[in-house]
Amino acid sequence: MNELTKHERVFRMIEGKEVDRTPVGFWLHFPEEQHHGEAAIKAHWGFMEQTDSDIMKIMNENILYDGETHISCLNDISKFRGFSRQDAIFKDQMEIIKRITEKTEGKYPVVATIHGLVASVFHETGYAGNYTSMGYGLPLFCRERPKQMKQVFQTVAESLMEYADCCLEAGAEGIFYAALGGEKNFFTDEEFQEFVAPYEKMIYNHIKETAKIDILHICKTNIDFNRYTDLHPMIVNWGIYGNNLSLTQGSRMFPDSVILGGFPDRHGVLVDGTDEEIEAHTEKVLQEMKGKRFIVGTDCTLPTEIEYTRINKVVRAIEKLEG
Repeated sequence: MNELTKHERVFRMIEGKEVDRTPVGFWLHFPEEQHHGEAAIKAHWGFMEQTDSDIMKIMNENILYDGETHISCLNDISKFRGFSRQDAIFKDQMEIIKRITEKTEGKYPVVATIHGLVASVFHETGYAGNYTSMGYGLPLFCRERPKQMKQVFQTVAESLMEYADCCLEAGAEGIFYAALGGEKNFFTDEEFQEFVAPYEKMIYNHIKETAKIDILHICKTNIDFNRYTDLHPMIVNWGIYGNNLSLTQGSRMFPDSVILGGFPDRHGVLVDGTDEEIEAHTEKVLQEMKGKRFIVGTDCTLPTEIEYTRINKVVRAIEKLEG
């Protein structure tokens, strides 16, 4: 078939139609000096042009945090707050999305990143970046102050729904929802169902009702994936290499979703493999997912310093293998 635009390719894959080649979706966190303003726009555009990726994922360094509050004990719970379009972080993110979307002129499907419910509640504590070592504090808060914490989750959920609305108003077609909280070593199943699931489902249903694309990214390891199946994401992505859930197993668990992934992120073939190894791995995942709706990507964000030519080699390998 004739070559498709990147926008056409992704939407045809979502719709289960024939495509000229399997789409790819890769992303990473840019250096701190490229988080805002003109530098952020240039960084996103340069990444897409040099990698030849198909999905414009707009990164979100505007986390729900006021820049000064620290919440570390039960008496601090009252410091949790809501955010809205009146806050600078919303305005800055909307401006980034608006300018990138205008520049793409419909070439790419544009998805805006939203840090999920548990991530955003944790960001408000002031310890962003320390979730792996400190995330246990949220379930402890829930056990000691359940009524207060349910109100916190409700407030943050409302903020995230408004944040998603603002991203779409600014020009994004879809939302990339990065979920935390599925780790078995933090919330128990019962606690997750009581404190997280109702509010997360409220957010995700709102996204599905308002966005053309929804991507559920299930972050971290030791995940109970059953906690996410009832969200019924359009596209789902998770840490294949850090969890005991392969592409094939995930496609059975999320039978109505497009599967996104196939490569490890911070280590392995894409980071330090040879051209031949990258092509061989590409062929392996394409064979595994043959006949299924699939987008080639990674478990999570790639290293900031990775050479973009390595990502481009995956696209070229797909063209060679499927040409």
